[in-house]
Order: sequence, then C-alpha cells, then structure tokens
Amino acid sequence: MPWILIAIFGHSANGFAFVIDKILLKNAFKRSATYAGLVGLLSGLAIILIPWIKEWPVGGDLLLAILCGMTFMAALWSFFAALSRGEASRVVPIISALIPVMTLVGTTTLLHERLSTYQLAGFALLIVATVMLASGKAQSRLTTATILLSVLSALLFAVSAVSAKAIYDSVGFLGGFVTTRIVAALTALMLALLIDPMSGAEMLSIIRVKKGKKKKEEAISGASAAKLAILGQVLGGIGFISLQYATALGSASIVNALQVMQFALLVIIAFFLKSKAQTLLGESLNKSVIFLKIIALVVMAAGLGLIV
Repeated sequence: MPWILIAIFGHSANGFAFVIDKILLKNAFKRSATYAGLVGLLSGLAIILIPWIKEWPVGGDLLLAILCGMTFMAALWSFFAALSRGEASRVVPIISALIPVMTLVGTTTLLHERLSTYQLAGFALLIVATVMLASGKAQSRLTTATILLSVLSALLFAVSAVSAKAIYDSVGFLGGFVTTRIVAALTALMLALLIDPMSGAEMLSIIRVKKGKKKKEEAISGASAAKLAILGQVLGGIGFISLQYATALGSASIVNALQVMQFALLVIIAFFLKSKAQTLLGESLNKSVIFLKIIALVVMAAGLGLIV
C-alpha cells in the first residue's frame, strides 16, 4: 500500500512542524490562533497547480469543497481555542483519538468504506498508542467548555477529511485539493481581517520582523521566530499535501489514525534534547514517562504491522 508510506511521510513532516509549533507557541508567539490563519493563508499557494487541473468540482462537489475548506479552518480555530483554555496533555489526546474514530464512522456510513479485521485491529492499536504518546502529566481538570471545543474540533476535522475524500473520488486529487485550499485561504483571510484582527497583526510580524535588541524575557528573538515559523509552515505544507494525496489514494480513517507518527517523533526528539526538552517543548521525560512512551511505541509498531 504505497499510500500508507505517503501518509507516514506526511505525518513525519507534520511531526517536525509540530515540534517547531510547540517551541514557538511556548516561547515566541502569544496568540495560538495565529497558526490557524497561517496554515489557511499558505493554503492559497495551491493556485500554482491550476494549470494541471483537468476537472473542477461543480454543483454538489463544489458545495462539498466549500464545506471541506471552511470546516478545516474552523477545526483549527476551535483546536487552538481548546488549547488556550486547557492543558495540551489533556486536550490533544481527546482530539487525536476522536478524529480517526469520527472519520471512520463518516467514511463507513457515507462513503461505504470497509476495513478488514486486521486493519480495524491495527486502527484501534494506533488510537491507543496516540493517546499514550500524546498524554502527559496534567495539573488541572478540563472545563466543560474546553471539552466541548475539543469534541467540536475533532468533529470538524473529521467532516473536512470525509468531504475531502468524497471530492477526490469524484473529480480527482488536483481539482479537489486546489478548490478546498482556496476556500481555506479565503476563510483564513476573513479570520485575520474580520474575526480576530490581532492574530492578523501577529501573522504580519512573521514577515516584518522589527530590528532591535532582544528582550530578556523573550526566549526566542523575532528574527529566529520568523525563520522557525516559515520553516514550520513549509514542513506543515509538505505534510498536508502528502496526507491529502494519501487520503485520495487510500483510507481517510487510516490516514488520520497514522497521526500517531507525529507524537512518536516528538517523543524521540524530546529524548535526544533531554534537559532542553522541558524548556523548548514542555515535555518532561522522567523514568515513568519514558517507560510509558516506550510501551506506546511498541503498540504503535504492532498497529502499523497489522495495517500494512
């Protein structure tokens, strides 16, 4: 299944982008919603693929494309809103586990996708591994609002994934991909200009870095933050395109379940960073945590073996 390899590559690229995002969100930028806008605006670069498009979505397919692009942006926004209200060690596992499950329900019900017994078993193991790798030591309980935002985010991501798969099956990858990305870019523009202008101002700071001495309280200078943000978004873009292409070729639910690769990569990088992991990534690696993560990696490997 070549599409599984493409999905693993895409999630690996997203994993590196996720590490950069965690560093920036912890040490440089104040508004996490900025990332939703950045991802959406950079989606507009997909217009360079227009000359190679043979078929555009029309009618019902166009409505699906609009739904896909808008729900993707809404999912990102609600995800960061949940993160701003609750600890990542509690929010991320909820969303990460619910997305593939909801996607599987959607593809099975609406697209009549069927997974084999081995694939379902591997799917379940990947979700377990995701929760184990994404979870951490939390200091407080989640509020009802945060839980609702987390569930909403997962639902919106799933709706976006299912609608994307439907579009790709109908008009092909390029036409569906470019259309959904144009919608996402336009939605991000509305977010930056109308809904949250302060996040729009922070996006501009990535391009227009002010010169001057670094403040003592700043863990990362403006220039370094700009370079890291650009690198992170490039990697994120590569990862996103790879995952969308894998979705077009194979199972949307399995592609989403393979997001466990992102957390596995984060754990491996944190292990090599050791003492710097807590400062840069907010990851604590004591003996009990390391033991749990190792078990999770074994579970992940078993899940991949069953799916492949």
